[in-house]
Amino acid sequence: MAGMLQQASAPARIREANSNEARRLYEIDRLCFPDFMAYSWPEMIFYLRHPQAVNRVAELDGATVGFAIGRVGPHLRAHVITLDVILEARRRKIGTMLMLALHEEFCRRGMTESVLEVDALNEAAHRFYLGLGYGQQELLRGYYRNRRDAFQMILRLQE
Repeated sequence: MAGMLQQASAPARIREANSNEARRLYEIDRLCFPDFMAYSWPEMIFYLRHPQAVNRVAELDGATVGFAIGRVGPHLRAHVITLDVILEARRRKIGTMLMLALHEEFCRRGMTESVLEVDALNEAAHRFYLGLGYGQQELLRGYYRNRRDAFQMILRLQE
């Protein structure tokens, strides 16, 4: 797949996930995160099927290369559950496209804030979210199954 992605000329296509691709999204999540951070199969199904879920998938040349899952919540606050892009497809603005697609849907549903958690040791991800306009709020000790801390970050979507 890496060779095919290096030659991809068309931009990524962003669309809603469909119910029969949960297994592929689960596999991508397992590739993107260590075991203690990746979602279990039941967790993945829960987040994909949640009644307030917002999900988007990125395709390059027909191959699913990433996805984002969010959820609209109370108090006009949305929560980004996960953003996953396979290694071979990174540095192509796919993560940005997925996040902007989530933000667009959050706004369409009337949300005014988007919140997420990012691994405190993942400096690249932290910079990525800062670049999207998220501000760091607080350190969440032991957030990832008591094994690693996270920063909570918030973006103001609209007034």
